[in-house]
Amino acid sequence: MSFKTILVPVSSPDASRSTLEVALDVARRWNSHLEVMHVRADPRGLVPYTGEGMDGSMIEEIMDVTEREGGERATQTKAMFEAFCTEHSLTVSDKPIAGNGVTVSWREESGREDEIVALRGRLYDLIVVGRPVADAPLPSPITLEAALHDTGRPILVAPPVTVPTGRHIAIAWEASPEAARTIAVSIQALTEAEQVTVLDPKLPQPLPLESAELVDRLRWHGVDAQIHAFDVSATDVGPAFLEHAAKVGADMLVKGAYSQSRLRQMVLGGRTRHILNHATIPTLLAK
Repeated sequence: MSFKTILVPVSSPDASRSTLEVALDVARRWNSHLEVMHVRADPRGLVPYTGEGMDGSMIEEIMDVTEREGGERATQTKAMFEAFCTEHSLTVSDKPIAGNGVTVSWREESGREDEIVALRGRLYDLIVVGRPVADAPLPSPITLEAALHDTGRPILVAPPVTVPTGRHIAIAWEASPEAARTIAVSIQALTEAEQVTVLDPKLPQPLPLESAELVDRLRWHGVDAQIHAFDVSATDVGPAFLEHAAKVGADMLVKGAYSQSRLRQMVLGGRTRHILNHATIPTLLAK
């Protein structure tokens, strides 16, 4: 499928610039519409978490500070968005314009970012979210989880640095339903890539489907994929996928996300979490 409508949650000017760059790179391939959305924290939502023993004046002060800081962050983030549009000569429009190429719009909401992304994300073909960074509150890992598990849409996780996207795509092959789903939603990107490599982990317990069978099926779509096999233990698959994606020179990784099943989370979830925490290239996930 092509990604004609793309949602891009932006949390702050510093944390979101690279996310916008990745989203624009994708949008230019399909003349997509980008809706850039900032969610301001609703101070009223903090009241249940203020704790017992706080009097009304203390709660009101916390709400005032939250409102003020949220307003400042929203203003700064919108200014970054406007400068980004000017820099890239983008057309700002509430909806796509036929024959115009990429269009962008700004949306501002109030509430919990994860809840709003989970709801509104269901309207788009793709959600581009920033990769959470250690010791930084933004982008929020909770928002990423909501986008992945609660929207029913594929997500593209953008690293904190700007990189080209999708010229050489690596597929993290695990023969899982989640991997199959992710390959299916990314098939058009695969057909348009200059190079596709299937990363094939040779585990002590072999995968139930050979990577060669996947390559045969991809060829039916006009995708001439190559296999890159490597030996690895079951506990090291996540780091190995990133290591070998770098070795082959991929600029995008396609991987199935873990499901809600407890057993599958134990096996596949650790791999996905490692990639989400350490990937330096955009990573497309679906489940």
